[in-house]
Amino acid sequence: MNKGEYDRAIQDYTEAIRINPEYADAFNGRGNAYDDKGEYDRAIQDFTEAIRINPDYAPAFYNRGNAYGNKGEYDRAIRDYDEAIRINPDYADAFYNRGNAYWNKGEYDLAIRDYDEAIRINPEDTDAFNSRGLAYADKGEYD
Repeated sequence: MNKGEYDRAIQDYTEAIRINPEYADAFNGRGNAYDDKGEYDRAIQDFTEAIRINPDYAPAFYNRGNAYGNKGEYDRAIRDYDEAIRINPDYADAFYNRGNAYWNKGEYDLAIRDYDEAIRINPEDTDAFNSRGLAYADKGEYD
């Protein structure tokens, strides 16, 4: 995965799933490989299977939210980020990406609220500061 060899990673995740069909981490990992390849529907299927196996698996909700966001399905992405945050209230990346989904929908106040929360949890998150600034600018609040 880290080398960008997604097809090889998918093969290994698939073998892990063959050995243990209830291995949520393998479905989540394979979903990430499909997502990185731009195969969002296949990624969503794998994240959904990981969630079926472990309904409290916040990373699978987060990753499925990312895949929905990549498809431009922001409301579905927001629902998954909501669930990831419900499971893990300190999930800074879920707040940040939910903020991005709101921003993409033009809901700047909600985006700013989520960027604020991402910054509260992780004060070193430069992306959240940058995105919050962009949301304020899009609202016309330049100060």
